[in-house]
Amino acid sequence: MKTATPSLTTSETFSVVSDLFSQAITGELIGMSNFASLAETIDDYEEKMEAVEHADSERSHAEGFLHFAKEAGLQVNINLEGEYWRSVREQFLAYAGKRDFIACLFIQEVILESFAVSMYTDVGDALGGEAGKLFRSIAEEEKEHLDHSTEILREELRKDATAFVDKIEEVHFNCMTILAQFSATTDLRGHCGVCHGSCMKADLHHVGLDSATMRGNALALYARALDNIGIPGEKSMVWIAQLPA
Repeated sequence: MKTATPSLTTSETFSVVSDLFSQAITGELIGMSNFASLAETIDDYEEKMEAVEHADSERSHAEGFLHFAKEAGLQVNINLEGEYWRSVREQFLAYAGKRDFIACLFIQEVILESFAVSMYTDVGDALGGEAGKLFRSIAEEEKEHLDHSTEILREELRKDATAFVDKIEEVHFNCMTILAQFSATTDLRGHCGVCHGSCMKADLHHVGLDSATMRGNALALYARALDNIGIPGEKSMVWIAQLPA
């Protein structure tokens, strides 16, 4: 049996690690669904195939987390209807229904992947061992999705900067607000529906993590992603500062 962390013998760390895997698996399945839906917004056949390939990548990540969790005897709870994950999916589907490829791309490959890359890296560094290696390796793969969107979004910015920035601002507040509520010190919209019992945030210290630090790191990576796309810093910094904390 693989060991996710040297401290799994305590009930506190067992619960936290189980919740970390539960969130990761649920998030990957949401990502898989989003990429599958993204394919329906694309006319270009090469980009359509790439979206399907990315959906399969998210499926593979979910399977990797699931396999490890089963071998380690973790108690995972997968809930695609949880408060925050469901809300993110609904936002994505609203834009997919309008065939808004750019909005969908931004949600999945910038907003969600910024959080995935940052938080998986933090979790991987904290857990160490085989579990840490798994989280870090998936973080590296998710970086490819983040990088993939940058040039596409830069080109859209070059076409019409004002319209593009206005669209990104709208999507930011519609979707990033949900993740900000989710990653706040306490869940601002109530229980996430994925963690066992109470929210795991108060117990993250048992595995050497801190929710405020993880949130800060994720938002910092998101800010860099916006900068790489070409969003003016005087706008993006205000958008981020206005998120619920």
